[in-house]
Amino acid sequence: MTEQPFFSILILTGVLTLASSITLASDSAASADQHRSTDQSRRGTQTMLFWTAEEKSTGFATIASLFPTRPIPGSLQPRKLPEQLVDLDTFSYEFGDQNWDLKSHMLAQRTAGILVIHNGNIVVEEYGLDHSADQTWVSFSVTKSVVSLLYGAALKDGFLATVDAPVTDYLPEFKNTAYAAVSIKNILQMASGVAWNEDYADRQSNIANLPIEQGAGFAYMGKLPRLAPVGQRFNYNTGETNIAGAILRKAISGNLSDYASTKIFQPAGLSDSAFWMLDVPNGNEFAGCCISATLRDYGRLGLFALEHSLGDVQDSPFPSGWLQESTSPSQGSADYGYFWWLLGDGIYAAEGIFGQIILIDPRRNLVIALQSAWQDAWSDSSEAQTMALFQGLVEFLTQPRQ
Repeated sequence: MTEQPFFSILILTGVLTLASSITLASDSAASADQHRSTDQSRRGTQTMLFWTAEEKSTGFATIASLFPTRPIPGSLQPRKLPEQLVDLDTFSYEFGDQNWDLKSHMLAQRTAGILVIHNGNIVVEEYGLDHSADQTWVSFSVTKSVVSLLYGAALKDGFLATVDAPVTDYLPEFKNTAYAAVSIKNILQMASGVAWNEDYADRQSNIANLPIEQGAGFAYMGKLPRLAPVGQRFNYNTGETNIAGAILRKAISGNLSDYASTKIFQPAGLSDSAFWMLDVPNGNEFAGCCISATLRDYGRLGLFALEHSLGDVQDSPFPSGWLQESTSPSQGSADYGYFWWLLGDGIYAAEGIFGQIILIDPRRNLVIALQSAWQDAWSDSSEAQTMALFQGLVEFLTQPRQ
């Protein structure tokens, strides 16, 4: 049988997050009251999407000093990641009629950190932008895939009976809206059929005008019209991930950070340094954005998902086959599952703007974690070059060695 190429498709563009409605106060010591109102927080500020290169390098690593957050308690004894670092002196890949090595790639694409774990061992670990192994970095929409895992846990725990349940079973405020016939599964697959514009460059888009606070955000979304039949059309919608988060909070009668700690971060052996951005102080987590964690914790999270992709795991927090189900193509898109991007050949990924990625390849027993501060929130060219790097690394690392 002919082996399929490492990436038979590229991740679709448009992976935008609630970042376009979250702003950085010009004074980093701004009072918490500034975070309580979307209008206040936007006034006299720049959105994260338009931070300068220096602001990204500093801000992505210091989110907790800029925004309200909640800690995600991890393990006091994080999972050990043995090192078998590979000499990359002879590594290069081709992109745009040019040969690139890892250093030149990291400089060009403003890479803060890259980690490759193969067969359970760290084989590549490099840092840039003055970032380091013990610093956290915001994950943006990588967070959505964590929420996907939490849905599996809630099913196993009996907090949810099925993802086919209507959204309105948990959030009756959507009964007389375009979401009346939408199921949880439709939300997880980004196929509600409700109109939504996620264009970050358009200041009139939905994502640019979605209020930060949950109640105001839901009131805004309740006015949106229907664009397509339920379940048939994929339309990336970060606003709806807040619906997913609210359903989950209601089902478990608790916050997402504590549940993530119990069901994912501690069992997966993540360190005790992660945290989740909130809409307001002591408020609700953004289900579509902004868990911050170290690069190695990105890798540990990827390993946790990978191991559950390979079959049933003893004492798993998820129902049997949950990772397989949530990384299966949906009716609306062959490239998307339940908040996971599908790359073909069994490879799937969590991905966020500005170049945050956790790629999982169960067949090759491989995880790649990337932290970046790309120039643009999303760029076809940056994505394509990053995928070329990944493919080059995998081919280099899996080739027979003398």
